Amino acid sequence: MPQVFSTDGLVIRRFPVGEADQMIYLLTPTRGRLSVRVRHGQSGRTRLDSVSQLFTYGNFEISKSKDFYWLRAGSVEHSFYELTSDIERVALGTYLCEVASAVSGEGEMTVFECPDQPADEYELDEAAESGGELLRMLLNSLYALGVGKTPRRLIKGVFELRAAAMSGYRPSMISCVQCGEGYPELCYLDVMNGCILCADCKTKLNRLGGRIVDLQKEELGERSILVPLSSSTLAAVRYALSAPEKKLFSFALKTDEEEIAFSKAAETYLLNHLEHGFDSLDFYHSIAD
Repeated sequence: MPQVFSTDGLVIRRFPVGEADQMIYLLTPTRGRLSVRVRHGQSGRTRLDSVSQLFTYGNFEISKSKDFYWLRAGSVEHSFYELTSDIERVALGTYLCEVASAVSGEGEMTVFECPDQPADEYELDEAAESGGELLRMLLNSLYALGVGKTPRRLIKGVFELRAAAMSGYRPSMISCVQCGEGYPELCYLDVMNGCILCADCKTKLNRLGGRIVDLQKEELGERSILVPLSSSTLAAVRYALSAPEKKLFSFALKTDEEEIAFSKAAETYLLNHLEHGFDSLDFYHSIAD
């Protein structure tokens, strides 16, 4: 007898397998990422079509055979259908889902349970706070993207920075790693070492031929990638990394240039630590730019 269980989850990827089936990736609150096969899913005429669409959050009844998870039944709790009305939102939403897939573990057990609330109002108890952070952040990011009140560059940058932090690559943004200056007018994000360097210290090190070291005095990585940050952009990065989940997008940057700098810094940081790019991100840039 196959094992049968149910779980809440968000469909973060969907692609055909074999001659007739579909495979979906579910980001779940208690089991990490699951690869679930949908029998005859390519036909577009099965009772599971609605619950197996990309950007669908629902409850899924799944059976586990020797080789696969199979989708048996499901119900839609929230569909981010509004994203599909705009190709740029689809592209960015797809990228966020692919990042979530890349940083989540296949079948990884967590302790989070999603309550039955609208997607912008998920509440966590203390026991669930750690385990459900990625799923919660993705749900709230897709909601903000669908509502359209938050600039897309900010949604993208916040998600990238938080995803990097969840993957164990949280940068230290407190002060310059060399002199301890906490509020420089201009500084540089040292991507590979995960720290910041003020402009004065960067100039001194360049002049002296010195090497940048981190707070633990470890050796500089083989690659040196320094991303300039204005005081406003630095403040935005700090906020994105430390803000409570309900206030993730409760900030603004004054100019398009600052938004672009924030988004680019976050993207550069995440991609260099994941050590690969995303086709969905390339497509997003091709239409957004």
